[in-house]
Amino acid sequence: MFELELPTLLLCVLIAFLGGVVRGFTGFAGSLFMMPCYTLVLGPIAAMNVIILSGLVGASFTVRRALKYSQKRITLFYSLGLCVGVFIGLNFLFDNEITKITFYMGIFILVGTLILFSGWRYSGPQTRVISLGFGWVTGLFSGFFGVPTGPFTGIYFLSSPVEKNVIQGNIQLVIICTILSFFAYFIFIEGFDLKFLTLGLALAIPLSIGLKAGILLFEIVSEIYFRHITYAVLFFLGIALIFNS
Repeated sequence: MFELELPTLLLCVLIAFLGGVVRGFTGFAGSLFMMPCYTLVLGPIAAMNVIILSGLVGASFTVRRALKYSQKRITLFYSLGLCVGVFIGLNFLFDNEITKITFYMGIFILVGTLILFSGWRYSGPQTRVISLGFGWVTGLFSGFFGVPTGPFTGIYFLSSPVEKNVIQGNIQLVIICTILSFFAYFIFIEGFDLKFLTLGLALAIPLSIGLKAGILLFEIVSEIYFRHITYAVLFFLGIALIFNS
């Protein structure tokens, strides 16, 4: 059906599930995990097709929670800037060769993982203008490197002096807007490959199951151990992308 061998298809299912667990737990690192994995298995353009479609369906499971806990004013302006940045960044991305795309993804994931691992946090104010600007930068980098999220989102919202449910709600709502921005770009400008469109929709099922499991882990498990394991995996995936570009 997908013109993929069964082991490859099962590997994609496993990636989707683990990516859902990571996103459900951290709120933002799921695509940073799935993108390099899918790129190594399917290639960068196919990986973006699959992640956007599966992410769009999977994100629907977090909409209610995100709307319940998020700070609407901050996330609105952040998402507006992000949407503009994504379209600009994706235009630059598709002007480059496939091997360069894979290389850039690897660099972005490595740098983003190191920033997250360092524990550095943005400590400035979160006004409308700053949220708009921070969102634009996030979208620009996310679009250019082909990763429909970014460590900038985590850095920005993790610095908020609010409870963890609000922080996660902010991040989840922004991630949903990011995926929608990528989806809009592919619909109106780049187009989807029907084969990977179907695969992406199918992989939304294991992704959604992983999301539920990740949210459950978020409630009962210490985030310190899980995040360090996630960062280690992302780091080695970034290295693998660079050497396979």
